[in-house]
Amino acid sequence: MADRIYYTDAYATEFDATVTRAERSGDRTVVRLDRTAFYPTSGGQPFDVGTLGGARVTDVLDADDGDVLHVVDGELSDGMRVAGRVDWTRRFDHMQQHTGQHVLSAAFDRLFGVRTESFHMGHQSSTIDLARAVSAAEVAKAEDDANRIVWEDRPVAIKFATAEEA
Repeated sequence: MADRIYYTDAYATEFDATVTRAERSGDRTVVRLDRTAFYPTSGGQPFDVGTLGGARVTDVLDADDGDVLHVVDGELSDGMRVAGRVDWTRRFDHMQQHTGQHVLSAAFDRLFGVRTESFHMGHQSSTIDLARAVSAAEVAKAEDDANRIVWEDRPVAIKFATAEEA
C-alpha cells in the first residue's frame, strides 16, 4: 500500500517513487506506487493531475484494497523509478475550496444546528447540501461567520479522528 504523502504534506508537489504494479486497462495504464503525493477523488474533492515519469496522470482513485490507483497516458512498468509532479494550481484551488467548505459547514452547524450531508466541488462552482432548507438570512449569517474565521488567518491542520472523537 502506498505511503500517502498528501496526508502529512499537502504542499508536496514533487516526489520520487517506485512503480509496484502497472497494468493495462484499455488504452491506458493503471499504476500503483510505493508512495504518492497524488490525491485521489475523495470526500467531494476531485483527484490531482500531473505527471509520473513523463506520463500524464489523468485520474487517481482509491482501490478497494486501500491502495491508490494512478491512471496514466503512457507506458510505465513494474519496478520503474519515477518522478511525480502534481499540478499545483489545481491542487491549491481544491485545497482552498475544501477547507472553505469545512469552515462554512461548521458555521451552519454552530449557528443553526444544520449538518452538511454532502459536498460537491467543481471547476466553476461548488455546492454544500445541508440537512434542511435554510433562509437567505441564515446563509448570509453563516457566510459572515465563515469569512470572520478566514480573516482571522487561523492555522489549518490535518487530524485523524477515531470513531469516538468524530
